[in-house]
Amino acid sequence: MDTRPWEKSETAERFKALRRKARIKQSHLAEIIGICRQSISEIENARVMPHPSTWNHFCELEARHNQPKIDLSGNWLREFISEISAQKGDIN
Repeated sequence: MDTRPWEKSETAERFKALRRKARIKQSHLAEIIGICRQSISEIENARVMPHPSTWNHFCELEARHNQPKIDLSGNWLREFISEISAQKGDIN
């Protein structure tokens, strides 16, 4: 995928902003959207763009987190992880 440098920067800022707002570590975000922590680091440092499926999971998480009274803990988080796993075919 051919990207412009500003696209990587904007994507990096969105990932960092969500993590700050949710008060979670890179490893936690990585677990939620189904990638490794190193990939989160690469994205946040504007070295790479996320894979389209990763981007879709991130955007869904971002949209849900921006809704009123939603936080990334408890049952909602478990349900979200289960839903993402089912979409990937990693049903536990």
